[in-house]
Amino acid sequence: MTRSTFALALAAALALFAGAEAHDGEVHRDPADDAAAHGAAAAIRTERPQFDADGSLRVPKALQRRLGLRTQPWSSHTPRAPLKLIAEVQAQPNTALTVVAPENGTLEAPAGGWPLPGSEVRAGTVLAWLRPALSQREIAQRRAQIAELDQKLVVGNVNVERLEYQNAVNVEAGGVAQGNIYFDREKADRNLLQTQRDLLQKSLTERVPLRAATAGRLIATSARNGALTSAGTVLFRLVDADGLRLVAHHDHPGLGSRVAAASLVRDAGTALRLAGEEPSADGSGWQIRFDVTAGADALQPGQRVEIAVTPQRLPQQLTLPAGACVHGTDATAGVVWIHRDAEHFEPRRVASCDESALTRDALALAEGDRIVTEGAALLALYR
Repeated sequence: MTRSTFALALAAALALFAGAEAHDGEVHRDPADDAAAHGAAAAIRTERPQFDADGSLRVPKALQRRLGLRTQPWSSHTPRAPLKLIAEVQAQPNTALTVVAPENGTLEAPAGGWPLPGSEVRAGTVLAWLRPALSQREIAQRRAQIAELDQKLVVGNVNVERLEYQNAVNVEAGGVAQGNIYFDREKADRNLLQTQRDLLQKSLTERVPLRAATAGRLIATSARNGALTSAGTVLFRLVDADGLRLVAHHDHPGLGSRVAAASLVRDAGTALRLAGEEPSADGSGWQIRFDVTAGADALQPGQRVEIAVTPQRLPQQLTLPAGACVHGTDATAGVVWIHRDAEHFEPRRVASCDESALTRDALALAEGDRIVTEGAALLALYR
């Protein structure tokens, strides 16, 4: 580079540095950009919700659409929305039947195979056979009982034959055949001895049938074919198809005393009757029970279903649409927003959103007041 060229480049660099220092700290904007920015700020200030002196919240129409606010007129004649509870299907205690082993022995399957849970059985159906397992001492005792009964049967047969012969002689002598209470009693005693003797004899050689006492659905089996069992062991559990119960957990105080109606959500034709209520064992709420009085064909014990429970309304209690009462800045308090006019919303604060706190005195609603049902939680975020 020549000396003249270097001098020219240095002079140009010094000129640029001087120009930069002359504009240090200044911001250059296009006048059109400045006008747009001021317009956006003004729009934001215009659309921001503001509280008026009377405590109502003014929300511009454009912001209402952004928040998705929806309102609904309130009426004191609006029916209450039912509570949705999850209930477990159980057997009613008075319809839950068990089949127990009458004595020690070995179980054997019936002709149709070993019954499985869920199968329907008819009254008198043989669920299993029990082959008694007798010790040598028990066998000896039963044989001694059979011998004793045989001896009593000999005496009983003689008495029956003697009284029968006396009746025949009286008739041949011209008498009239009449009922003889002594003959009838001896004959009944003899027949009872014979029955006892036959049962003891069968217990030594034959199997004992285990039958279903009534028709129902088999819900549990605790033994299998070939298993050894002891006297008193529960082998089968049955439930009457018309004797089911729904048990649901809830946290609504006093609900059991205020039930107006209850039904299955998916099958309103199933009739339910309140069967009682008690505190939960763990203290977390209450257990409410409903007996299924009709339409239980599709239900199975252990199944979980959704039920709708409509409580009676207390004299001072209000019915609000779903989503109307929301929590405000205080997690325990609630607020209901009333749409007074086009852009004004009035908050009505209550102690909580629990149904017991939503009373006429607390909210002072009038017929036709429009209540915010969608977006109320967003309004509650503004202070």
